[in-house]
Amino acid sequence: MSVEKNKSPILANIKMPKMPDVSRLSLSGIGSPLSDKSFFDESITPAKLRDLLDKKNYKSAAGVAERIRGMKWLLAQMSMGIDVSEFFTSVVKNVIVKNVELKKLVYMFLTHYADASIEIRELALLSINSFQKDLASPNQLIRALALRVLTAIRIREIVGIQITALTKCAGDSSPYVRKTAAHALTKLYNLDHETKDDLIKILQKLLNDRSTIVLGSVIAAFAEICPERMDLLHKHFRKLCSRLSD
Repeated sequence: MSVEKNKSPILANIKMPKMPDVSRLSLSGIGSPLSDKSFFDESITPAKLRDLLDKKNYKSAAGVAERIRGMKWLLAQMSMGIDVSEFFTSVVKNVIVKNVELKKLVYMFLTHYADASIEIRELALLSINSFQKDLASPNQLIRALALRVLTAIRIREIVGIQITALTKCAGDSSPYVRKTAAHALTKLYNLDHETKDDLIKILQKLLNDRSTIVLGSVIAAFAEICPERMDLLHKHFRKLCSRLSD
């Protein structure tokens, strides 16, 4: 029996919409700030890039847009393994901007190069006040990035400042920031073993955390800093077993 003969009269009068030919669709009109091909292909001279980062007014919309363009180009080069640390001086000046998108790009660059050389570490010190201010930013990503850069500067003279920042961020409202603080514990321990007692105090504070993403990083820090201090885990044992099993 033919299907056509049994088709309902109502269904027979319904016209199905014509589906587009997917094979002819193009992605060229779809914009994404993270997939701008031009930043990989475009050729920018060092002089032009420094002009984008240094001379434009960072308070105007046009100035911010130009700086974002320059930072995206730098990050594109970094993703291809090209060393662009020579622009650290120009980039670090932009840490004072208020635009969140630009600040994120700046911190991504600084996090990558903060410990690249002695000269760069000394340059990063010039902006340490800005890093400390950003620890109070309303944006959790900015707070975490500021802590990552601050604790990536391997200079013993600022260990006290770094420990103060860690103590503050260990009590942050964001689990992401607290996780970043836990990761930073081992950085400071490897820089200066004499900070062990101070770091253990912060570790104890983080062990009280109830977030799984935080506790995983805390246990990793514990294993690196004081694996012999099993007494620190006693009162948290049941919680750790239930949380970390997830």
